[in-house]
Amino acid sequence: MREEPKKSNRLRIISVLVFFYLLFGVISFRTYQLQVLNAEQLKALAQRQYLKKTALRYPRGVIYDRNLEELAVSRKSYSIFAKTRQVRDPHATARRLSRILELDSSALERRLKSGEPFVWVDRPVGEEQGEAVMALKIPGIGAQPDESRYYPGGELGGQVLGFAGVDGQGLEGIEKMFDDNLRGKPIFLTVEKDAKDEIRMYVDEEDLSARPASLVLTLDQALQHLAEQKLEETVKKWNARRGCLIAMDPETGAILTLALYPGFNPNQYQAYHPQAWRNWAFADTYEPGSTFKVFVLSAALEEQKVSLTDTVNCENGAYVVSGDTIHDMKKYGELTVPQVLIYSSNIGMAKVAEKLGPALLYGHLAQFGFGAKTAIGFPGERSGWLRAYKKWPAITLRTIGFGQGVTVTPIQMVTALSAVANRGELIEPYLAEKLVYPDGAERSLHRRTLVAKVLSKKTANQMAELMTEVVNSGTGAKAQIPGYQVAGKTGTAQKPRPKELGGGYEPAKWVCSFMGFVPADRPRLAMIVIIDEPQADFATGGMIAAPVFQEVAKYALTTLGELPEAASGQDLKTALTGTVVGETPTLAKEIRVIPELAPGRIPDLRGMALAEALGLVSRLGQQAAIFGSGWVKEQEPAPGDLLSGKVILRLSQEKE
Repeated sequence: MREEPKKSNRLRIISVLVFFYLLFGVISFRTYQLQVLNAEQLKALAQRQYLKKTALRYPRGVIYDRNLEELAVSRKSYSIFAKTRQVRDPHATARRLSRILELDSSALERRLKSGEPFVWVDRPVGEEQGEAVMALKIPGIGAQPDESRYYPGGELGGQVLGFAGVDGQGLEGIEKMFDDNLRGKPIFLTVEKDAKDEIRMYVDEEDLSARPASLVLTLDQALQHLAEQKLEETVKKWNARRGCLIAMDPETGAILTLALYPGFNPNQYQAYHPQAWRNWAFADTYEPGSTFKVFVLSAALEEQKVSLTDTVNCENGAYVVSGDTIHDMKKYGELTVPQVLIYSSNIGMAKVAEKLGPALLYGHLAQFGFGAKTAIGFPGERSGWLRAYKKWPAITLRTIGFGQGVTVTPIQMVTALSAVANRGELIEPYLAEKLVYPDGAERSLHRRTLVAKVLSKKTANQMAELMTEVVNSGTGAKAQIPGYQVAGKTGTAQKPRPKELGGGYEPAKWVCSFMGFVPADRPRLAMIVIIDEPQADFATGGMIAAPVFQEVAKYALTTLGELPEAASGQDLKTALTGTVVGETPTLAKEIRVIPELAPGRIPDLRGMALAEALGLVSRLGQQAAIFGSGWVKEQEPAPGDLLSGKVILRLSQEKE
């Protein structure tokens, strides 16, 4: 009887041991299966849970002016979104968000009730606004960290810079033109995430080759600011439609300023009609009028079809060709060839064009670049219209002589003008100087490119002398700059009437322009000023556009280090603040005398208009960084402090 319990216990023990051996075997096999047979498959499955691919988008590269002042930067922002099904009270949520985001509460509530499971509430918003939204901790409302584009100058150079959209892609202007460089290459990194789906660490190393580059332009921020201010003043004074100013270094083709008014603020580009984004210096064409006479007369002198001693019968103000009558603003009889340009006789230039003939005139104008885009590559650039000469009616040859029957862009005109200034060499214009990469490497984007030798040096010199007389004693007197010889030409062109409205020309719509270069004998600056549709009983380019040239060119020459040639018995101060006989008050006479200060110290610039302050800063041998527009409200260094580095000017629209 006693052995039976022992056998029973032994049997139980053996059964338990067998069970555990079998269990261990199953576990061992399963472990082998998981760790050896299915290891790679399970490893990949695990990695899919905590290792994920994420796109890394770097902030766009900075855009600088020629002096490395920031024109476009990227800054931290947020994109506010809503998971609408998690929003418990759309009405209350809309009211709370609207106070922070400055949005219409009713419109926001409708968006939250739209039925869409996910909606963007607002993007991009500033860092402070984004953090304020997150601090509310409203169910269903989130803020995604992002980068947005910011333009410190506001409207400064808006149509040149363009803008980038909320996804970081360049959509207009320089931002679009150099989008691939400024945006860099998108890269995808493997990241490790925790249970909350938050990134714990980057597994891959950063690829520096994909980082975006920064871009250095040829523009001068201070000159751009002054040009835009003077255009605004002139457009408003004459109740004009718009204005344009382009200044270029004729030797290199570098564009120093490209100003348009009205402008737009790329920080709020959505608030403007797309038409406001257009850079019409490239994208719009116009009939140039009398400024075009420079290129027609250049061609005639080059081909020796006329000489400076020839005379032209200007028909006492009316010249009939094939039933059409060409008029002059004044009745002229016999004029010398120089007088034809100085007095801007349409009839005289029509007869100069006759001497050239269609084939030669067309060939020279095409060489100057008319009828073709420049090589600058700006988005939306147009080629203008220069019809094949075999299709010209008899009157067209004559009207092209004084700038009608042909259309051009402002950039074409200043580029062709630079060829005359540059002793006959047509140089490619350019806006971008170089790219700067994160590792410090630089890549030049431009080398001086000769497009064509359009004039001999002799002809170019003759034209410079003639254009100097236009300013000294002709229609361009208001462009005179004390201490400098200015070569220029005025233009006053009627605007064509659309064919659907009957064709011909509008009786009261004009394009007033002035183009010139300075100093005339060794040009450092070529510039064109266009004021479109000024409202005046008698509007001319010499009256309306030439004064803008004078004020902007004077400052530009000073910043370029081109000091005036003081006349005998004058000192530098007199030359800088001299007057022109018969001229209305200009910037030169408004500049204050620099207060007596210890050497190397800065005067009080507060309360001055921008042009006045820039003139003083320039004459002190300093560069200026400008924020805002209007009158100087604050300055660094403070009045009386030692000069060091750049002078910072903060401006306000309210004059103190």
